[in-house]
Amino acid sequence: MKSDRWLWVIIVLGSAVRLFGLGERSLSYDECQQFWASQGNALVANREITLDPPGFAVLLHLHSLAARGETWLRLLPCLIGIAAIPAVYLLARRATGDLATSRAAAFFFALAPYPIRYAQSLRVYSLTLLFGALLPAVWLAMMSPPGGVSERDRPSGDKTRTASFMLLGLTAFGGMLAMYGMLWLCLAILAATWLPGVTPDSTVRRRTSIALLAGMAAAAPAYAFSIPGQMARGTPASFYEDKFLPRDGLLPALRFFAGGILDLSGYFSFILPIAGALFGALAVIGMVNLWRRSEGRAATTAFLLGVSAAAAGSALWLYPFGATRQMLYAAPLFYVLSASGIMALRGMARGALSAALLIAIATGSAIFLERYHAEPGGQEMRPVMAYLEHHVEPGDRILVNKDAIPQFRYYYHGSSETAVLGRETVIRDFTAEAAQLMRAAPQARWWLLFSHGWTDERRSHLRDLEPGYRLADTFEAHRAATYLFVPTTP
Repeated sequence: MKSDRWLWVIIVLGSAVRLFGLGERSLSYDECQQFWASQGNALVANREITLDPPGFAVLLHLHSLAARGETWLRLLPCLIGIAAIPAVYLLARRATGDLATSRAAAFFFALAPYPIRYAQSLRVYSLTLLFGALLPAVWLAMMSPPGGVSERDRPSGDKTRTASFMLLGLTAFGGMLAMYGMLWLCLAILAATWLPGVTPDSTVRRRTSIALLAGMAAAAPAYAFSIPGQMARGTPASFYEDKFLPRDGLLPALRFFAGGILDLSGYFSFILPIAGALFGALAVIGMVNLWRRSEGRAATTAFLLGVSAAAAGSALWLYPFGATRQMLYAAPLFYVLSASGIMALRGMARGALSAALLIAIATGSAIFLERYHAEPGGQEMRPVMAYLEHHVEPGDRILVNKDAIPQFRYYYHGSSETAVLGRETVIRDFTAEAAQLMRAAPQARWWLLFSHGWTDERRSHLRDLEPGYRLADTFEAHRAATYLFVPTTP
């Protein structure tokens, strides 16, 4: 791997698109939530704030000790996202044994939109992608002892082999602490280990299973510590209603699974339905192509079992299925399967079809990057906060909408004594809360601060918010905004 110059070219290319504009956007609500979840006791804070295991929060806690700027904080997921590029390459080498396919998989991953976006987001997703590649790569290495020598025929004191099994347990442990969805991948790999044709060596199967179970068991205390809080404070299942299996008949269920698979393929590639259909078909071709190789059969089986397990979880309304971020654990294997499908077409039209598909990946990534950096950002709280700090006068009050509290805590450097932290989100009756507070302090000027969730209808609700007040000033930066209401009588 170190001597493959094309891999280094791909890593440099993937690094460039991930590092460019790293700090140009303000931290979003979710990113600020993740930041505050990492402060203090990360285990406790993460349980109370986010819907993920504490692994990334602990890393971010250590990383933020050096600095707290946006670019520095996002550098952590960015570096993890860059490290995932050679991890996908290694996974492809283990699964396919083909150098060109490995390069194509790394190229696809380096330029796919969401791996780039998640590398610039202060969330757990880059870490999930990294372990989603490392775990099956290490597992495939366990399934094929070097030189074809049986495990029982190797010296009992083989420290290298023991270290490899320990590495498998560590990657399972790390993956489980990155995202709850990694549980499906761990279980899929555990099941695939015992399927016929994966490995003929019972000792390898047994030791691999022990390593996987040990890694999962090591993560169990963190799960036991965090899951009760998640269940009590997390997003209700009805929020993801269209991502759970419908219960009104077989045909709707089949449509749900078919649509979920198509959405998932589009989510991993280039979002559009036609892209989902194209790369989904390439992944199917890749599965057929890899089935002739034992490591390829193992990788294909692990992917199918992992996705099927999540689909089964959605049938029990325990886990969202389809194009959701919780399915990222399957993304690295998808890139390998799609790359295998692309390379399987090398014999057609003298390789022109495979080359065209790789060019299409690069073109699609260029279009995404142009839009990503040229179009307006999302929750641009940084300019809103700067405007607020320069225009707040003594005696003013600031009503911080509940959705904006994490960003307010991060960005606002003025006096916080005048701030009132709201209890209602934008999607609920925030106007009643604002009106009640204004009536309680009728002589004060009130600044209303929002971060996202705006529509024209909700904005119109502010025109006649409270009798005796008029809208005197506004400042909007895409989805974020602040509005000044002043009394009509002194």
